[in-house]
Amino acid sequence: MRDFRRWYRIADITLQIESDLPFTENTFSDKLELFRMEAPGADVVTVRHHFSLPEMSGWDFSREKYRKAPWAIYQTDAGWIYLGILPQGFEEKLWKVVVFNPDHSLAEVFHPDSSAFAAGGQTSLTLFPSDQILVARLLADRGGCYLHSAGAIVNGAGMLFVGHSEAGKSTTTRMLMHAAIGAEILCDDRNIVRRFSDGWKVYGSWSHGDIPKVSAAAAPLRAVCFIEKSGENSLIPLIDRQEIIRRLLACVIKPFVTVDWWEKTLDVVSSLAAEGRFYVMRFDKSGKIVTDLVSIAHLFEMKS
Repeated sequence: MRDFRRWYRIADITLQIESDLPFTENTFSDKLELFRMEAPGADVVTVRHHFSLPEMSGWDFSREKYRKAPWAIYQTDAGWIYLGILPQGFEEKLWKVVVFNPDHSLAEVFHPDSSAFAAGGQTSLTLFPSDQILVARLLADRGGCYLHSAGAIVNGAGMLFVGHSEAGKSTTTRMLMHAAIGAEILCDDRNIVRRFSDGWKVYGSWSHGDIPKVSAAAAPLRAVCFIEKSGENSLIPLIDRQEIIRRLLACVIKPFVTVDWWEKTLDVVSSLAAEGRFYVMRFDKSGKIVTDLVSIAHLFEMKS
């Protein structure tokens, strides 16, 4: 039986991926298989792949909202048009056309041909350079966001280690992996937080950095550590809300930014800063900091 539809879950959102051509075992990277589902969940976003560019005469391109390679983005009465554009100096040629409905819950993705799809090994379900341009927008409407972070589950407690490149996310991930404490690694570079009525959850993503180990698991978010390489090992509680907001905003993953997306994301970050537990984590490469991390994870386990 040929396979024209699949389901994948990220942050409790189902991405229903449809194609005019059948999927094969090799269409997507193995890491995406970890997020695949046998049936859709309650919250479904549909992405449909087509393998020729549409005839666009008569389309409304009067409201350009963004233009910087690789995207030019337009708002219309019916939703959004994303044109995949090349930098100056390249032959004038679109590499993709995407039509979204107003809330980005339906995407019609038009490719110039089927060559990339047929080549297989794709690392994004949208066949964009990254799925974050879609998922980050969906999260803002659902009380969530991506953060530059390493993520892990330790004794059932979700932990985030927040920082930009070279801050030590991959180093922290390796320390947790080598410590033999049973930590489940979510992702070493980009993880997701979402707010629910009973608290915050942290989710892994397939957008990893140096360490190709990811998980589709989720856990209650118990601690957020702003990581700093140091000659010492310490976890310092951080309670200054404005300082927390400043540090979080610096590490939010930003797609194409609109006013409404930014306002919703500010609300997410402000709520997280008010409700979460935060630390400055200073550490060296000895792995000694892991003992402190296990201690706070155990503390949350005892309270739950």
